[in-house]
Amino acid sequence: MSRVIWVRYWDETEPPWDQGDVPWIVRIAVRWGITIVAFLAAEVFVNWLYDPDRFHLDDAAAILLAPAIFFAVRAVLRPVLLLLTCPLQIITLGLFIFVVNALVLLFTEEVCDLFSIDFEIDGFWPAFIGALVISAVSFAFSRVLRRHPFRQQRWL
Repeated sequence: MSRVIWVRYWDETEPPWDQGDVPWIVRIAVRWGITIVAFLAAEVFVNWLYDPDRFHLDDAAAILLAPAIFFAVRAVLRPVLLLLTCPLQIITLGLFIFVVNALVLLFTEEVCDLFSIDFEIDGFWPAFIGALVISAVSFAFSRVLRRHPFRQQRWL
C-alpha cells in the first residue's frame, strides 16, 4: 500500500475534529463531550428499562467527572482485560467485549466512590445495558461528526 493511498484514506475517514491539525485538547474535549452525552443517554435508557435509580448520576459534578474517570479507566484497564480474556473473546467470537465494557463501567463506579462522586450503578445487568448504550451513542455521535458521515467509501 503506497503512502499516497494511506494519506488519502486517513483524510477521508477521520472526523475533522480528530485530524492531526486540530489541537489535542480539542480532540479530547470533543470525545469527553460525546461520552457525557452517552452517559446521560445510558442513565435515561437504563432507568426506563429497569426501576428508577439503577443507573444514577446525581449532580453536575458527577455528570462531568464520571465520564472523565471512565475515559481514563477505559484507557488503562480495558487493554489489560482484553489481553486476559483473549480465549473467551475467541470462543465467543468477540461478544465477550460487551462484558468487558460492563466491567470497566462497574470499575468506574468504584473509582467514583473513592473520590465521593455521586455515580451509582446497581448491579451487573444495568452496567451491561449502560455499556451497550454508551457504546452505541458514542459510535453514532462519532459517525455523525465525521466529514462525510454517510458517503459510500471507495475501496482502492
